[in-house]
Amino acid sequence: MEKFAVTINFHGNYGYIEYDPDTKTADVHLGLEGPKAAVEKYLAEPHTFKVACGETIRDFKEVTLQPLESLESFQLCLTRMWVAIDVRVEWSMPPGMAENL
Repeated sequence: MEKFAVTINFHGNYGYIEYDPDTKTADVHLGLEGPKAAVEKYLAEPHTFKVACGETIRDFKEVTLQPLESLESFQLCLTRMWVAIDVRVEWSMPPGMAENL
């Protein structure tokens, strides 16, 4: 399976995370050691939160996910990363795009 990459941003410092679904590993590329270590720690720990399910916007269930367990878990955990560690995922910005700004 192909690797999945997404741009990350810590206060205007851009990098990216590359997830390999075959090996269930992620490589974090960010020029600041503190935020990079925070992302690596975040991806190594399980996270519990409520996710939408069912037919209405009021239906939620609580799940505990290991971010590296699957691509779906990885992506879902990334949606909560900004609140947890102040590193934002730039979903609409392909990795490497920030280098040309």
